[in-house]
Amino acid sequence: MLGNSSENSNNGQTHHHRFLPKRIILLRHGESEGNIDGSAYTTTPDHKIPLTSQGIDQAKKAGWRIRHVVSDAGECSNWKVYFYVSPYERTRSTLREIGRAFPKKRVIGVREECRVREQDFGNFQVAERMKAIKETREKFGRFFYRFPEGESAADVYDRVSRHVQLENNQHELTEYHDAPLGCVMYRKTVVEYMYTESELEDACGSPR
Repeated sequence: MLGNSSENSNNGQTHHHRFLPKRIILLRHGESEGNIDGSAYTTTPDHKIPLTSQGIDQAKKAGWRIRHVVSDAGECSNWKVYFYVSPYERTRSTLREIGRAFPKKRVIGVREECRVREQDFGNFQVAERMKAIKETREKFGRFFYRFPEGESAADVYDRVSRHVQLENNQHELTEYHDAPLGCVMYRKTVVEYMYTESELEDACGSPR
C-alpha cells in the first residue's frame, strides 16, 4: 500500500513525498454465521451474513487490544486512527464493536471501501454445486480459477492492489475478509521479497 504524495519543485526538479501512517493494522471480521454453518450461503446473500454472538464479543475485545497497541499501552497522548471497512454486514458489525473502544476525538475518519470486500464466490451458493466447483478450482489452480458468476483470487488481488490511497494518519486499520487479507499479505511479500506467484498462490485463496 502506498501513501498520498505531494510535489514541490526545487531548481526545476520535481520531488515526490509520501505520507505514510505510523502503523497499518489488518483485521479480519469476527466469527460469522457462515463460519459455523456453511449452508447459510444458500439462503442469505454473502454481504448480509451477520456475526455470531461470539463474533460480536471477539470484535469488542479486539477493539480494546488495538487501542492498547496504538496508544503504546496508554503512554502516548496524541495518537489517532483512521478506519477502512468492507461494506459487508459482518465487517460493519465488527467495526461497530471495535469503535466502542475509541473516543471520537481519536478517530480521524471512517471510510467504507468496496475494494476490500470478500472474494465473490457467486450468488446463492448451493452446497453440492459449490463442492464440485471447488474440486475444479483445486485442479485448475486456486489463484487464477474464476468462480462462475464470481471472481478469481487474481481478481481480488487486482482490486485490493488499487486500494492504495492512505491518508496522512498516525494509524490505519483496514478490516478485511479472508481472501483480500491474504492478497494484501501476498502483494507485500511479492514486492518486498520477490517470491513467485506459484510459491505464494495459496496466500490469496480464501479457505472457503
